[in-house]
This record gives sequence, C-alpha cells and structure tokens, in this order.
Amino acid sequence: MTPTKIRERLEESEDRVDTELFVSALEYVRDDGRTRR
Repeated sequence: MTPTKIRERLEESEDRVDTELFVSALEYVRDDGRTRR
C-alpha cells in the first residue's frame, strides 16, 4: 500500500486515528528495517 493510499484511508477514519502519529510510526518501522542487517 502506498503512503498516499494509507493517508486516504486514515482520512476516511473520521479522526479516530491520529494520522501524523500513525505515519511517523510507519516511517520508523520502515527505517528500522533498512538499518537492521
């Protein structure tokens, strides 16, 4: 799923999810996976 699609889905959640917090968590996981080897 692309970041744009994720943002669209989160916007549909009607503020039940903090989108900025969610996106920052995804970026953290992505970056951690890139550095761990």
